[in-house]
Amino acid sequence: MRLVLIGAFASVSLVAGCATGGQSGNFPTVTNPSEAANITLYRDGSWAGWFATVRIDLDGEEIYRIGRDEAFSLTLDPGQYLLIYTLGFNECRRIIWAEPRQNQRIHLSPTCT
Repeated sequence: MRLVLIGAFASVSLVAGCATGGQSGNFPTVTNPSEAANITLYRDGSWAGWFATVRIDLDGEEIYRIGRDEAFSLTLDPGQYLLIYTLGFNECRRIIWAEPRQNQRIHLSPTCT
């Protein structure tokens, strides 16, 4: 019985650990705030990967982990950035063009669409 309880606790701890989101790295430094773009990344409530967070990398650096039905925004200097987001074994890549003083909203789909 004790071994079953330890196994159950370990399983719950693992799932809970995977489900914690939030900032996990440093956002890029904005050098010209008056020209910066505002980028909002959001994840809907789909059941794909419902127990896990989506890992978000920008230009090769992990910056955030986002859960179901969550969104976050960051500001970026104008330019081109490589966004990579990973959910389980799915890795999606996308180029972001941050235009001066523009707002973008990007859906993080588990099917990379």
